[in-house]
Amino acid sequence: MAFADEIRDVRRSGFPLRAPFLAITSTTWLACLLIFTTAAWLDAVRQDPQADYTLYLLAWARGLLPWLILFPIVFKLGARDSHSNLRESAGSAVLAGITSMVAILAYAAIAFSIGTDRTPLQTLSSFGVRDFLWDVVLFAMAFLVGRQMRPPPDPQTAQTPQKGSLAVKSSGRVDYVPVAEILGATAQGNYIALHLNDRDVLHRTTMAQLVTALSGAGFVRIHRSHLVNPSCVRVARSRGESFRMVELTNGARLPVSDRYRADVRERLDQRVLG
Repeated sequence: MAFADEIRDVRRSGFPLRAPFLAITSTTWLACLLIFTTAAWLDAVRQDPQADYTLYLLAWARGLLPWLILFPIVFKLGARDSHSNLRESAGSAVLAGITSMVAILAYAAIAFSIGTDRTPLQTLSSFGVRDFLWDVVLFAMAFLVGRQMRPPPDPQTAQTPQKGSLAVKSSGRVDYVPVAEILGATAQGNYIALHLNDRDVLHRTTMAQLVTALSGAGFVRIHRSHLVNPSCVRVARSRGESFRMVELTNGARLPVSDRYRADVRERLDQRVLG
């Protein structure tokens, strides 16, 4: 039960790279290794009854080694923007795909050059598209499972005892903070720092869950790690037509990323016109 609770906590926290999550992805990698090895060995046994299973196991372990690291990364990228719009989800898919293929190609070029007289580029050029089909299958599996296993909505965040308050979980207690007092929020590891006028409050949740909880309160996302209440922005610093940083009424300065600059300008312009 303790392990199951830990897994649920890891899922609710957005799959940080912690021991329970890494144990699951490592077990998945081992299962794939044994399945592929056994299938290849059984196929070889039809031609040669003396085929050595160990040799096939070592060969497949060599080929699948990058996925021991890529499984948790691709899975996490798949789960990262599952509550977001199509553009952000597509961005995660592209980032996961590029990361995976670059890592696999670089590994193949180097690993399969060892013990030969070929350079890594010569080795890479000797491969064909079919040699990487299983890598495509593993990528799709890890990414799509990540999307299906996205962090569930936090019931303590979604349900509050009074209108206009947010249930903030921290250090074994739940505090109810009026939404009107929240100036902004910043992701800090497994927590979100809620910026209030006189202090910061740590909330154990994910940015995606917080965006969902505050979606009806007018908050706007300005960065992957930052969320602000437009009415609490005192200064918006710009370069040309693009906002680069906002300063909250408590003096905190938060960066604005390229992805969200248009939305931030539109929301702040609406505030002025309103």
